[in-house]
Amino acid sequence: MTAPSSTAPSLLDIAALDDLKDMLDDALADIVRSFLDGLPADVAAVEQGLLANALAVRAAAHSLKGSSGNLGARALAQQASDMEQAALAGDMATCQANMQALATCAQHTQTALEAYLAQP
Repeated sequence: MTAPSSTAPSLLDIAALDDLKDMLDDALADIVRSFLDGLPADVAAVEQGLLANALAVRAAAHSLKGSSGNLGARALAQQASDMEQAALAGDMATCQANMQALATCAQHTQTALEAYLAQP
């Protein structure tokens, strides 16, 4: 495994999450839990899109990009954006090659968000 590049986004934007927590208070935990509950299905939708066509990949990746970006999950949003752009270009080989990285990033994001929620 290679070291992350210095231009890679951090896994979570803690400042954005803290801002959301200030605005939403306890509701943020419910929103994050809802996101986490749906995350495996969202990743699976991107993977299923690979079996269909670029449009399906693009739509699923776009949805994942938005939901993860809204919660400050920067690295996952970037991975999904990269997948969306490759699908938009019709580059299914790149989409296929990036699928494992997207799934791994989703797992790391889940762990990081769970740890964030566990903080007092």
